[in-house]
Amino acid sequence: MRHGKLLAAGVACLVLAACSTIPAKPGSLPPGAHWAGVGKGAVFVQIAHLGGTQWHVDVWDRKGHPVASGTFRLRGFARARIYPDEVLGWTHNALQLKDGTWLVPEPAAQTPKP
Repeated sequence: MRHGKLLAAGVACLVLAACSTIPAKPGSLPPGAHWAGVGKGAVFVQIAHLGGTQWHVDVWDRKGHPVASGTFRLRGFARARIYPDEVLGWTHNALQLKDGTWLVPEPAAQTPKP
């Protein structure tokens, strides 16, 4: 009985570890692209401050396919820099940050069609 519980716990740990692994960065992505986020919302991102609350954001999925690119506006707390480890994930066509702020696309931001 004890052996079965240990085996089940070991399998659960392996499944969780596989889900949280950082994929290899595709060669097509620029050097400044970083893996960011957790779970299904995790993506490769490159973020550059344009000034004020505007940021240029490039987003790619785990295979390196473009998801979004363009000017995004920070909604929430002002900041001078955004680090990839502050990104919770890509959801509802916006980047959610751990402090509760969001980077949302400006109307001109382009989202590629699938």
